[in-house]
Amino acid sequence: MFPRQLKKWPREKAEKWGGWFLYGLFTLIFLWEELWHLENTAYLSGCLLLLITAGAMIFSAIFERRFWCRYLCPIGGMNGLFAKLSMTELRAQQGICSATCTTYQCYKGGPQKGEGMETNGCPLYSHPAQLEDNRDCVLCMTCLKACPHRSVEFNLRPPGIELWTSHTPHTYEVALLFLMLGGVYLHRLPEIQAKLGEIVIIDFSQFQQHLAFSLLALTVPILIPFTAHSIIKLQKIKNRRFIELAYGYLPLVLAGNLAHYLRLGLGEGGRILPVAFATFGLNGEFLPVVVAHPAVIAFLQGFTLILGAFLAFVLTQKIGRQPIRVLIWQHLATVILTVSLWQIIV
Repeated sequence: MFPRQLKKWPREKAEKWGGWFLYGLFTLIFLWEELWHLENTAYLSGCLLLLITAGAMIFSAIFERRFWCRYLCPIGGMNGLFAKLSMTELRAQQGICSATCTTYQCYKGGPQKGEGMETNGCPLYSHPAQLEDNRDCVLCMTCLKACPHRSVEFNLRPPGIELWTSHTPHTYEVALLFLMLGGVYLHRLPEIQAKLGEIVIIDFSQFQQHLAFSLLALTVPILIPFTAHSIIKLQKIKNRRFIELAYGYLPLVLAGNLAHYLRLGLGEGGRILPVAFATFGLNGEFLPVVVAHPAVIAFLQGFTLILGAFLAFVLTQKIGRQPIRVLIWQHLATVILTVSLWQIIV
């Protein structure tokens, strides 16, 4: 409708505020999901999907490439955070890139050259030879197809290796990390009330009360890691900053989310065929239903949490590079969080 050249990315502002923008969006999505039962309301789920799609379309009409996906999309922010733990990566050999490449087709795009295919370049404006972690890579393989020098490689690696080597911590990432942890507690408010009994009674029909406890569920979990780090600082031993050590909780946060959704995946997920038929008014009673036994689900949830806690111990030691006695308080915080998650999930 308006033929014009797409704008360049405002990188400086996006790097400074983009992470907080997606953090705010994710907080609103969590509250929307909890207070209005979005996950069980079809039209609200559709509205959420349309809003995220609209964000991508609007910013694609303003800025070149995928500005929304890299800086503003809440789902992209979550994927980028957990991608740091990936055991795979897409990287280029810096020696080949600096010595033989002059066109940077993997980054800029261009016509076919040698073995490289014609592409529009990396949609996230990431050069595979300069990537320090997986956050800014969506694994689209554009750079792999465009490179005429066979420099770009899809590699196996130790999971999360950059977190204790070349990683640059960001405050907004740590905030998102603990928001994802709080989201597990938020989704388990009925179980939390059942555990607390008559000490705390949540009236879910009262909007203000429901909102207050939802905000508490999102914010209280960070107090345990922050208290643990405060005690570590009181030891007056030279150590990593909080935003560096906080990434040690990442495996537990991922495990907590996986454990929470195992019940849906292994329970409701097995009914997808008859439910799909019923959606269109068809009789799907003859279709197979595959549902795991509750004991199997509980076992897998417990195993996932224990594995996540163990990996959190290992990652914390790798990041901290201190004896266990120095980081014992963070390990204790991991145990407390694991036990609390076990109580409300398994």
